[in-house]
Amino acid sequence: MKHTKNPTRKALLFSILILFLIVLGYKLYKLVSFPLLLKDTHITIEIGEPFHPEENIKAVLFGDKNSVKEKGKIQTDKLGTYPFAYVYKDKEYPVEVEVVDTTPPVFEVVPLDIDAGMKVSANSAVKNIKDKTKTTVSFKEDYDFKTPGTIEVCVIVRDEGGNTSEKTTKATIVLDKEKPVLKGVEDITIYPQPSFDLKKGIAVTDNRDPNAKLEIDKNNFDSSKPGVYTIEYSARDRSGNTTMKKRIITVKSNENTNSNEQNKEKIVYLTFDDGPSVNTAKILDILDQYHVKATFFVIGGNSSYYPLIKEAHQRGHTIALHSYSHDYGYIYSSVDAYFKDLEKIGNIVKQQIGFVPKYIRFPGGSSNTISKNYSSGIMSILSEEVQKRGYQYYDWNWDSSDAAGNNRPVSSIVASATGGQSNKLNILFHDAGAKSTTVEALPQIIEFYQKRGYRFEGIHDDSYIPHHNINN
Repeated sequence: MKHTKNPTRKALLFSILILFLIVLGYKLYKLVSFPLLLKDTHITIEIGEPFHPEENIKAVLFGDKNSVKEKGKIQTDKLGTYPFAYVYKDKEYPVEVEVVDTTPPVFEVVPLDIDAGMKVSANSAVKNIKDKTKTTVSFKEDYDFKTPGTIEVCVIVRDEGGNTSEKTTKATIVLDKEKPVLKGVEDITIYPQPSFDLKKGIAVTDNRDPNAKLEIDKNNFDSSKPGVYTIEYSARDRSGNTTMKKRIITVKSNENTNSNEQNKEKIVYLTFDDGPSVNTAKILDILDQYHVKATFFVIGGNSSYYPLIKEAHQRGHTIALHSYSHDYGYIYSSVDAYFKDLEKIGNIVKQQIGFVPKYIRFPGGSSNTISKNYSSGIMSILSEEVQKRGYQYYDWNWDSSDAAGNNRPVSSIVASATGGQSNKLNILFHDAGAKSTTVEALPQIIEFYQKRGYRFEGIHDDSYIPHHNINN
């Protein structure tokens, strides 16, 4: 029996062969036409991770990866889709590189301590947020922060990639009715000056609000014009509790302050420079014994005796400023150096009595000539500048001579100190540790002037102001 061939099967085999040749031809064409083969045309990388373009190259026909160049800049620290291209044999192979963020933020929560009714930011409930993109913080719900008590709140942190993390914490809500404390609002007298810092020396504290706000109503205050001004201070905490205080600032004309004008009033101003020291307590006891007041021009350096500044102030004596260092070479080297030194002793005194005195005495007096060795003409400048800045300086018009040496005979100090003939006497003494005979001489000096009808006062705003002639 004779077999005949199956035309259908033959046609099928022929078709498969043709298809194979077409596919093979296409691949050969593609290899010749596109000698660079890439794995992907859309590449995704995590933000902050490095971009390795060579890893996307599948094959290079007629060459290697080193012969492929790159075109385009990818900001791996910023979300977005960036155009990029491989360049091989003068042909570009474009791809897209997408920088994404798929990692949720990591953070910690803190408990909240809230005043009832205050505005609460969700940021105050989180800390140590870690994420490679910017984040926003919000509460999961609109919580009631008006009712005192403790509640649980949920905080959500979302990054730019849309990833979110959430945690819960406790919020304690407190009804605060305590007003802020306003300190330093004492009445003061100043001399005319271009400007005066109304906030200087003022402190606001609150039992719960660390950022209580201070507001000042100046009421047309002009520190350059003599007059009496009422300044209103108010401190407000985040719960709305408010403390208000009024302060009287007297701007006193400093006209005629350079005169040594006398009148019929017989007043002795005992003034002690260079303390506090081991002698200060003894001097205070003698002054109390005779019921007289004095003035202490204090310096720095004797920190163990600083509490005696407060003691003298509490006993009704006047505290004034001499200098911190009493170092002529430093304080008279420049105007800035002088005021830095003065500010330093001022701050020390403020710690003891709560304010910075405006009465001062130049080391060596305004007539000193030693300052010429360090800065020519500086005393002429300082004598005017201190008054512009609200200070008044006091020289002396009689001298106890205790500066002539240590342990001078008591009789010599008494003889010198009691030789004054003017009705108003500002007598220079020293409160240094080596001036023990000054202490011993003090009772005789006080008794001498008391018997002659003098009264004793500490320096005050209306005191006699002796100014020397300026010699530099």
